[in-house]
Parts: sequence; C-alpha cells; structure tokens
Amino acid sequence: MWWSRKFVSRSLRLHRLKSTRSTAPRKPEQSLGIIGVPFAKGQAKLGVELAPDLLRQSSLRQVLQSSHDDLVIRDYGNLQYAVDEPLLQQQRVHYHHIRNYADFMACNRALIEQVKLMLVENTQFLAIGGDHAIGFGSVAGHLQHTPNLSLVWIDAHADINLHSTSQSGNIHGMPVSFLLEQLRNTWQHAGLQEIAPNCLPKDQLVYIGLRDIDPYEAFILNKVGIRYYAMDTIDRVGVPKIIEMTLDALNPQNKIHVSFDIDALDSNVAPSTGTAVRGGLTLREGISIVEALRDTERVQGVDLVEINPKLGSERDVRTTVESGLEILKSMFGYRRSGRWSNIDTGILGSD
Repeated sequence: MWWSRKFVSRSLRLHRLKSTRSTAPRKPEQSLGIIGVPFAKGQAKLGVELAPDLLRQSSLRQVLQSSHDDLVIRDYGNLQYAVDEPLLQQQRVHYHHIRNYADFMACNRALIEQVKLMLVENTQFLAIGGDHAIGFGSVAGHLQHTPNLSLVWIDAHADINLHSTSQSGNIHGMPVSFLLEQLRNTWQHAGLQEIAPNCLPKDQLVYIGLRDIDPYEAFILNKVGIRYYAMDTIDRVGVPKIIEMTLDALNPQNKIHVSFDIDALDSNVAPSTGTAVRGGLTLREGISIVEALRDTERVQGVDLVEINPKLGSERDVRTTVESGLEILKSMFGYRRSGRWSNIDTGILGSD
C-alpha cells in the first residue's frame, strides 16, 4: 500500500539521520555569556544606557541563536555597580577634571570581575554598552583570565587620550590608555596594579577605521608604535589587505578581543550614535572584518558599544540597531556563503 511504502521510506530516512548524528564526533560545547553594561557617564549624551535592553527587545538572542545552532547562550542581565568613598576621593584629589571618574572606575571594576566569571563559565563573552568607556573593564577582565591576548579596536576614534590631554574630559575617549604598560605611569593614582595588573602588549593592539584622531592621540599612537589603519589607508589598500595586515600583526597563539564601536560604521548605516563621523566603514566592510576575525576561531571576547536610541529618528534608531545585529550575527557564526548543520544529509541519496 502507498502508506506502507511511505512509512518504510520515512523510517529509513530517520534511521540514516540518527546513524549520521550518532557516529559524528561530538563537538565541545560553545557557549556565550552576555552582559549588558548600561553605562552612559563616559560622555555627555544620555541614551546609550538604553542600548542593552533595546538590543534584547530587538531579538538579539534569537539572531545569535539562528546564526549558530549549537551555541549555548547565557544572558547575565545588566551590570550593577556601586561607587565607594575611596573612588570619590581619587576623583576629588587627582582626577577632578575628568567627568564621572568615580563612576567610570566603579563600573569597570565590577565589569572586570563579571568578565572573569563569564569566561570561567563560557567559551566566549559579549559586553553590550553603553559607551566605549566600558572597553577598559571588558579588556582588563579578559586579560586577567587570558594574559596572552590580542585586541582589535574598531572605531572612528582612538580612545587613547590621557587625563592630561583630553580637551572634553569625557572618559569614553580614554579607555585604551588604561590598558597599555607604556601609559600606566600617567594613571599613577588609579590603582591599576591592583584592579588590572595585566597589561596589553603594544604590538598586540590594532585599530581599524580611525578617522577622528585628536592631536595628542596621534602623537601617542606614533610615539608608542601602535598599528592603526585609518580610513585613508583603508580607502587606499582596501579591506582585504587591511584584514591581511591585521592578522599578520596578531600573535597566532593568542586569543582575540574585538571591541566594536558602532561609529566605526558610516553614519548612513549607523546614524544613532553620539559621535558619528561621516566617511566610515560600509556595513559590508564591517561584516567582512568581523568575519575574518571570527574565522581565526580565536575570538573570545566582543564589545558592541555606543548605540544611542535617543539620537535621530525612529528610522535612524532601527537602522543602527539592525546594523549592530548584523555585525554580531556575523561575529558569532552567520555565513553569507551558507552553512548547514543538524539536517538529514542523506536527502540526495547515498553515493
């Protein structure tokens, strides 16, 4: 009977699928810890503190899950922190000309501990800002867990100002200066040796996408000898060459931290951000860069920062969020060339 033949055929397909799955070697679990860091005090424009929850409401978890079927996702909620009197004293005595120094340090101290916890419990982590001031704690915590680390900072800005060189006093323009050994003596009252003892080697930092560099930042980058690929270099040699030079610069034995400021993208595709600069990366270029880093299979930590839902129209916000999700989707597994897993590979018959 037709139904009998159909049942037998279906049984054979299920048996083949079961056999294929049972004999395939089991991959180690890949897990991703997510922490929202709704910190907005590194700059003057409120709104970035809303981004972690907005991304969640925009199906962040579903987007990441669909890009990688076997990814186990653990959302740790939003970071909590408290400012204590010693930090307020540091601010009053040594760093009073920096806006919200005590809050910055309290947030990042808590983030350092949170990152260490997530890397004990997961193979990767994602920190969602908030402004880019959180890059200090995210990378510093990563360095404590994984001292052999390379950092790719994708941004329109270098964020390497010192407290003595910043004209604005906005500390989201300073987080990288806390991480490098060569600049530690400029923060001698910040207690970095206790809270962030591991430094990032200068030759394991690469910037991509810079196009708004302060004079003192340009001096520091060149004096210290840090690799940076500004947009004029990208325009001249192209993204494939930038990717090649970046990967050549990174120690192939190191894990990688990718800190992605949404303003690295051109304001046409990421308008809702506090310090947008025209002439940035296209979305395709941004995706190409994170795809290449992902394919090293060494990316262990990622930041996505500076989406500000209070800036621009509803359409601007939607465009910016969608661009951020596209970057994260590609970062954690989506392949434009296609992929397959957990399917009946016998549908075309046996060879």
